[in-house]
Amino acid sequence: MKRLAPSLLLLLAGFNAGAQETIERQEWQRHFDAYGVKGTFVLYEPAKNRYSVHDIARARHPYLPASTFKIPNALIGLEVGSIRDEKEVFKWDGQPKPRKAWERDHMLDSGMQESVVWMFQEIARRTGKARMKEWLDRFGYGNKDIGGGIEHFWLQGSMRISAMEQVEFLRKLEEGRLPVSARSRRLVRNALRVEEGRGYTMYAKTGTTGAVREPVVWWVGWIEKEGVPTAYFAMNATPTKQTQFAQRFAITRAILKEARVY
Repeated sequence: MKRLAPSLLLLLAGFNAGAQETIERQEWQRHFDAYGVKGTFVLYEPAKNRYSVHDIARARHPYLPASTFKIPNALIGLEVGSIRDEKEVFKWDGQPKPRKAWERDHMLDSGMQESVVWMFQEIARRTGKARMKEWLDRFGYGNKDIGGGIEHFWLQGSMRISAMEQVEFLRKLEEGRLPVSARSRRLVRNALRVEEGRGYTMYAKTGTTGAVREPVVWWVGWIEKEGVPTAYFAMNATPTKQTQFAQRFAITRAILKEARVY
């Protein structure tokens, strides 16, 4: 464990007015080594006002958000009416899809849980370029660049976001610092609920790029205990083969358990 120099602390803590402590967790490297992948992990604990970061350089490096972008996409869609409510049915067009789970109609919760690309492309089309850009500017989301087409900018276009920025975005969402209604926030939170255990609930979203210059897999989210967020996290890694895609979950859970927040 390494405590960072004050200058770097201020740089990394620049997302908020209060200066948070940031600790470099070099020992977490073994969790990535166990699966032969390179990656980063960012953990923020509100009660301690502290970031714990493995591989700080990579944590600050921006990547395509891939399907983690479904979070802001859904929030914006609900705000502008591209999604009516959580019960609106998005109709499958009957054509073969990359995953069998995508070959059916979906609503918000199932579309988020199954990470249905075609559904969220439809949501983005309904929102349109002008409104999408306006809302991403208001969110301060990543580099806010939607170049590459309204259906593809988060998958293979110009949009980029770092692991540090992912955590900050989730904090804004939970702390009520995004300009969205309580209803939109509630519906998206419900769609992100992935796990419940003894005294905790996990909200999270995966992301996986296709064949791009910097391929990446993501898992980002937060843990809530007794209705209060106790830890926010963002993990990304560079997979060298498809069998490594699922290892993001094992790496994340191992680190969260080691940090005693899970």
